[in-house]
Order: sequence, then C-alpha cells, then structure tokens
Amino acid sequence: MKIVASFILLLAYLNATGQATRNWIDSEVKYTDSKGNLVKLIHSLPKGGGQVYHNGKKYGYVVFWTRVFNQSATPIELQVKFPEVTYFKSPESYIKIVLPKETMNIDKVQLFDYGLTNLQSLVDDKSNQLSMLQKKISPKEDYFFYVAVFIHIAGSGPSRAKFELKDKDLFYKISIGSDTTLIPCGSLTFKK
Repeated sequence: MKIVASFILLLAYLNATGQATRNWIDSEVKYTDSKGNLVKLIHSLPKGGGQVYHNGKKYGYVVFWTRVFNQSATPIELQVKFPEVTYFKSPESYIKIVLPKETMNIDKVQLFDYGLTNLQSLVDDKSNQLSMLQKKISPKEDYFFYVAVFIHIAGSGPSRAKFELKDKDLFYKISIGSDTTLIPCGSLTFKK
C-alpha cells in the first residue's frame, strides 16, 4: 500500500512540476526588413474551451496571446484591427475575434484562460474590447496582448493561430479543425 501511495504522490508531483514549467508557446517567427531590422512574433497555444452565449447563439471560445519582441534598434508601430465576423466554409460557420482591453503579461501564462476573465462580458460589452490595437514598441522591448476567438462552427476541432507578416501587412492565420483562413488585420512598421 505504501508503494502505491508513494507512486501516486510521485506522479502528482511530476504532473504539477511539468505543468508549472510548460511555456504554452506554439510558434516563434522572426521577420527582418530590408534594412536588417528584426522583430520576433511569439504565439501561444490556445487555452479555453468554455462556452458563452451572444444574441441567442452559442459560441465556444479559445484564448491566445502574442508577444511582439522588437529586437532592432528602431521603434516599431503595431496596428491590429479584426473584421466584425470571419466566415469559414459556410455562412453558418464563423468566428468573432476580439482584442480585450485587459493587459497580458508573462506572469499570466500558467493561469486558466491566460488570466483573461469574464469572457461572457467580453463578447457582450464592446467597452471591454479594443476596436483597434495601436502600440509603439521601443527598441529591445516587447509587448504582450490577448486575442480571444469566439467560435460558432458546427463540428470544430483543435485551434491554432498566429500572425504572419508580408512586407508591412499583418495577417492572422487561424485554423479550427480542418478549416483555415488568413485574415488581413493590420500592419507592423519599423519607424525612422
């Protein structure tokens, strides 16, 4: 009996230790402009899986965070604005992407939903959302922000998302199950 109890305690310890050190990073991408300026975009794995209701419709949700790390000697200007709704294969399958006003930081990575709270009010009350994210990021500094995705899709599956930069244009690539879309959503510009 002591051996079984010791084994269970060892498994619980290893699981807790592994969860505490898990970094929740899905991808890291570096972009360099023609002048050698470098920015690194770090994207999280999704957290969430709860449900909310909006205008009588049920939505699943996932929460992501992104870290923009300016590794150059030049400031960058980040602008992000999502469309009201993004459709997938049919008009009945769509997502609403929200930029919460709540501040994300590295200390929240291990928390449930990355520390983002009250998702129902986030989807109901636009005063909790940013209509557009605009941020100047100084040289050698970074900036964390949340992206909350509300999903109204029959079926679904695993979710992944990341920002992609093409010249100065920013796109949000999101996959939910077998559906993938690339959403134009802003810009990332090195300033002089």
